[in-house]
Amino acid sequence: MNFELKNITFTFPGKNHLLNNISLSLEQGKIYALMGSNGAGKTTLFNLISGFIKPQCGDIFFGEKNITLLQPYKINRQGIGRTFQDLRLITKLTVKENIVLAMQQNPTDNWLNAMLPEIFHRNTNAAQEKEANGIVEQFFLGDVKNSLAAEISYGQQKLLSLACCVANGATLLLLDEAVAGIQPEYLIKIAVLIKQLKEQGKTILLIEHNTDFIADVADKIFFLHDGEISTFDKMETLRKDNQVMEAYI
Repeated sequence: MNFELKNITFTFPGKNHLLNNISLSLEQGKIYALMGSNGAGKTTLFNLISGFIKPQCGDIFFGEKNITLLQPYKINRQGIGRTFQDLRLITKLTVKENIVLAMQQNPTDNWLNAMLPEIFHRNTNAAQEKEANGIVEQFFLGDVKNSLAAEISYGQQKLLSLACCVANGATLLLLDEAVAGIQPEYLIKIAVLIKQLKEQGKTILLIEHNTDFIADVADKIFFLHDGEISTFDKMETLRKDNQVMEAYI
């Protein structure tokens, strides 16, 4: 399913336009990178897409549906999933329990299950167990599936965050700094996973500062600066744009 932003403008009170009449399109089964300096509005754009804030003008379409004014949980149910810089895992649950929890679509059930583990286990069926085990293995988490999320390494927590996003049923994945602060072995694993997800028909938009990682995985790069978007097909082309590199550095 394709995704489109049409003429999106967003301004925080008392400031200049953070996003100024932005339009962009994402094709299904492609990987896109969103770059820009700190404070350029990248996370704000993710917040708009996922419904946590609303634009002053413009529209957001997922497939044929206008999702601009939908609440975040309804946008998630349309098939848009997101990771966060702070990961937002349930640290008192195990790795596999986090994944099973992410499969459940009712936000009230999710809250109850997280607070009351005995309800969580009672509501988990054999099909969910099987699917969760498959996701655990796909995301290189088999060795720690019964460990608490709080006890695994930061790189493994990044893998778990991505696994939960996929377990939720998302077809468009918004990944906020997916490889920031992790060891090279986990960076390689996440690159492999993102490419696999692309092959499965997922669409991925990722915020990232690691230009080598972007060059490896991205089909197209968006650069956000002064409220406007520039588009590049290759990292090499972006690196040769002096104006963009000056803004980035």
